[in-house]
Amino acid sequence: MAPVLKNKKRTYAIRVSRSKRHTITFEHLSGKFNMPMDAASKSLAVSKSTLKLRCRELGILVWPYRKLSSLEKLIDKVVELAHHGFQFIVCKIRQEIEAIKMNPSLKIKNEIECLRRAMYDLHYKKRRDDSRVAN
Repeated sequence: MAPVLKNKKRTYAIRVSRSKRHTITFEHLSGKFNMPMDAASKSLAVSKSTLKLRCRELGILVWPYRKLSSLEKLIDKVVELAHHGFQFIVCKIRQEIEAIKMNPSLKIKNEIECLRRAMYDLHYKKRRDDSRVAN
């Protein structure tokens, strides 16, 4: 008889979870894309699993936080190294961020991906040279 009670409790918990899950819209989620998934689930007052299920239902296969934060860091690096001609690149990256917020499944454009890789290589070489000087 005890297992029957557990099943009833489990069924009730699933029903409550489904009702919360269906109240989450894409607009709610898009405001949380700049947060890690754990923080977003806490701010929406649902579990991480429930948030993942709702994301899959809405067509969001991967939480876009890391992609967006990477592009924001890229803007910072470009501005840090920038001259006045780099404003066009910053504008293109910002457009890419807005496009990803509208459709998180989009891949980053090839030209921005190449810039991202070049900045990573530049930063890596700088770190490597600094470590050689320290030794």
